[in-house]
Amino acid sequence: MPVTVTVSQIREALYRADRTAGREPATATTGLLGRWFHEALSYLVSQKPGDGLLGVLAAGPADLESWKSLATARVYEEIVGPRLTRNCALLQESAGQVLVFWQAMREAAEWFAELAWRAHAGLQRGRQGVLQPAWQHLQECFASEVPLECELSDPLWSDTVRLVGIADWVCRPSGVDRWCVVEFKTGRGSSEADLAQVCLYHLILQELSRSGEMAAGYSGALALIRFSPHRTELLLTADQLSVVRVRLLALIGSLAGVSSDAVGEACVVEHRERASGADGAASAVQRVSAVPRGAAVRRNLQSATDCAELGRRIVRTFCEYGVQVSLEDEVVVGPTFLRFTVIPGVGTRVTAIEQRAAELQIRLGFSAEPFISRDQGRLVLDVQRPDRQTIFFDEIRGSLADAPSGFGSTLVPVGVDFSGELICADLSKPEHCHLLVAGTTGSGKSEWLRMAIAGLLIRNTPETLRLLVIDPKRNAFHALRSSPFLLQPLVFPDEQPAGEVLERLCEEMESRYAMMNGADTIAHAALQSGRRLPRIVCVCDEYRDLISRGRKERMQIESQICRLGAKARAAGIHLILATQEASRDTIRGPLDSNLPARVGLKMGRDLESRMLLGVRGAEKLLGHGDLLFRDTQDPRRLQAPLLTESNREEIFGR
Repeated sequence: MPVTVTVSQIREALYRADRTAGREPATATTGLLGRWFHEALSYLVSQKPGDGLLGVLAAGPADLESWKSLATARVYEEIVGPRLTRNCALLQESAGQVLVFWQAMREAAEWFAELAWRAHAGLQRGRQGVLQPAWQHLQECFASEVPLECELSDPLWSDTVRLVGIADWVCRPSGVDRWCVVEFKTGRGSSEADLAQVCLYHLILQELSRSGEMAAGYSGALALIRFSPHRTELLLTADQLSVVRVRLLALIGSLAGVSSDAVGEACVVEHRERASGADGAASAVQRVSAVPRGAAVRRNLQSATDCAELGRRIVRTFCEYGVQVSLEDEVVVGPTFLRFTVIPGVGTRVTAIEQRAAELQIRLGFSAEPFISRDQGRLVLDVQRPDRQTIFFDEIRGSLADAPSGFGSTLVPVGVDFSGELICADLSKPEHCHLLVAGTTGSGKSEWLRMAIAGLLIRNTPETLRLLVIDPKRNAFHALRSSPFLLQPLVFPDEQPAGEVLERLCEEMESRYAMMNGADTIAHAALQSGRRLPRIVCVCDEYRDLISRGRKERMQIESQICRLGAKARAAGIHLILATQEASRDTIRGPLDSNLPARVGLKMGRDLESRMLLGVRGAEKLLGHGDLLFRDTQDPRRLQAPLLTESNREEIFGR
């Protein structure tokens, strides 16, 4: 008799591997809200003419925007509104999660309206007279909560295995002889486990197709659609999924107890090692599972043909202005931009190439001016991606290495480079001991500060790290108000002068030096005396506001900042200062020389970029976490991960 294994059991095995590796998935919705989400999806494709949305859409105004508005309104009236009203007391502590849920639900309703509109438009173009009601035709394209099962066998197994699961949606658009199974995910869970679940449904449908139990026309395509809360889609073809079949079968056989445990355990261990950032060759399952976390999927999103054609257009445009260049064949596809390596022709000056960025933008219709810079002795040209990707904090948290026992981590995540590698600043190093951050409104400056703090908190304890947070805006770090990591309550300069706070921090620095008794660092002092002191990181947003409150207060603040910048590193005290205006009046003299590491987000003028980074370019960044990071090397272009509201609640509130 076949042994039954469910898709959920396999998914849980992968989740356990993540938890063992220290990567506890953080979701953006509670279980209750997740259930409502799936109930709303069932309502969208209801088979009942009077209950579902399809008939309402088909009978409504004949334009797409009206269908989107109508779908959103009906989902709220029929599903979301009544449930929120009945459960308001239960959800009163989950306001942020409810907001994320509604944003995801609205995106899902609009996405469904787009699908329905395409199916409806295809029907209108192709039919010869009305053969059936429009809603009835549309509902045949979609089905929700579809049970799927198949029987698997292997010569090395002691018995057959019955694999069962329930697919969120099955979709077959009008006029397309292919099926697509859709798996929905809300929140930010485990990308590897989500993709493994998609691969399992592919395995089931593949077996059904071979046995003749499934109708002809299944192409093997599967889609993973995430609303977190904004929609992201990943379509996997049969060829991409078929490579994981062997390892999936090994894992299934192990969980069912019909094969050697060693084979299946190897799959889970390899999955765990991948989640932990281990080096070495990844398994076939890992290669598919790791797609959202690396650069591979981002390369797939921009076809090689499109990149090659764009490269040819760039070369032709330069030639129109008498600038002879060629491009290297390989195009680097980052989350934010496409990077072309430019080779100047004989007699072509680099400055002549750099001066044609504006002409490239106008002639080629780019939404932003291309970014031309020098990187490790090469001339590179960055073009904004039309499908810019968001990198979430959950995708990089596994890359933050654990700290030596008892001393805590000194790594501050800065951003992800174009190859998908996380770049960190190490506070224990002289070139990274203090950071100066600058960016205009909308650049992502406050979001970057929160992300950097989160990166420190997840690899430390209150015994190894304390935060001193100065918040002139009073709302940038509100989620930290009750954190055990705080050295003292949040500092609001309107209530407590920042100069006095920094003066006490200088006193703590001098006290530590007296206690260290000649040791080079607090780590060395701890080894000698057995007394361990936590590192103190002073984070200040809107530094410009602090020094604009009067000449006396400015002199006091600048004096303390200069003392800390010059001496505090060895005492385990570090500064992360942020300002909206990187002008000469703000970054002057001792401040400029004592804060070595710089994070430059989008700025308003090239003068500010030169003041902060020593080069132009930050004024051409794209905003929303697109940044340049400078230490002892030339500035590197990175994309800051996004710390979601649910991440903040999870990390800052613990």
